[in-house]
Amino acid sequence: MLRELTSEVVDSILRQQYFGRIACAADGRVLIEPITYLFDGYYIYGQTREGTKIDMLRKNPAVCFEVDEMVAPDIWRSVVVQGTYEELAGDERAYVEQRLGTRTPPLYAHEMPQYNNGRSEAVAPPKHVVYRIHIATKTGRSVNRNE
Repeated sequence: MLRELTSEVVDSILRQQYFGRIACAADGRVLIEPITYLFDGYYIYGQTREGTKIDMLRKNPAVCFEVDEMVAPDIWRSVVVQGTYEELAGDERAYVEQRLGTRTPPLYAHEMPQYNNGRSEAVAPPKHVVYRIHIATKTGRSVNRNE
């Protein structure tokens, strides 16, 4: 049976999970991508590389975020957050980067050392963006056919 989750369970799921999906729309396109994130009880925080997602979010900051837990096809819970994207700077950015640092994979494939004439040279990582989602609404649902 499909059930609504309480706000306490919704917050618990958001705190416990590591991966979610962020969705945005701009210029007649819709995009959804997996992200690592942090939920502090008030905001969803993330960091990402400059690219299509950031370009779209800058044009239209309305965002949807989803996270789920699936035990089996007939036993799952899902949370959907509607909100607004905001880029962080200064001390706030540094604080969030520090908190995300323990949750974000530190190495991306394109950041591996490059070899040039027998010498190893590290490639400078591309510019990244630290952001938060101001939460407007949070909803959650679950199904457990065994109940």
